[in-house]
Amino acid sequence: QRDMADHQNLNKQKQKKSFSLLLGTGIACILLGFILLVALSVDVEYNFSTFRHLIWAALGGVFLFVAIVKLQKKSLLCAGLFLLMTGILFFLIDTKFIPYSLDGLWPVVVIFGGISLFVSGIFVHKGIKASQLIPSIALILLGAFCLLFSLDIIEEPFLQLASRWWPIVLIAAGICLIILFFVWNTHKIQLEDVEDDFNDLDDIS
Repeated sequence: QRDMADHQNLNKQKQKKSFSLLLGTGIACILLGFILLVALSVDVEYNFSTFRHLIWAALGGVFLFVAIVKLQKKSLLCAGLFLLMTGILFFLIDTKFIPYSLDGLWPVVVIFGGISLFVSGIFVHKGIKASQLIPSIALILLGAFCLLFSLDIIEEPFLQLASRWWPIVLIAAGICLIILFFVWNTHKIQLEDVEDDFNDLDDIS
């Protein structure tokens, strides 16, 4: 039995090493792929300034690897994913691979923040919680909304538009709350953080 247990532990260690190798190779392939994609598509003079954001992205990849394989910390995973995505984005902007400046694409950084928060929360908590779902959706929607103005898709001044359409925010908030109510009732999402506030809803159901 002891030999069998040792054999199982050895197999688990081998599987963990294989998993770590897959993850590390995947992150490296993403970074290398973006470098080669830019190198084959645009004429760029490569120097430290060009690669400074790739260093940022590589650091994010290291954080991501350590968070997934060793520490299992949501904050480190979120930071790693955010650094990886924003580093690649800034690299593509610097090399003119993307025909937009940071002035036009800064809301994408906000969207990346929402995505990073959402993905890291799912990985660490093995499910979706209201404490991560609501701010993640808020950041993604906010970034997408600001992107419409930064890219001049909507040419009307923001303040003028907001003064007329701000009640939509109340409508959207109400819809989100109703959706959360029905999802919570069907146990598809564990709303652990707000369970005490909604105990009265058990009587209704």
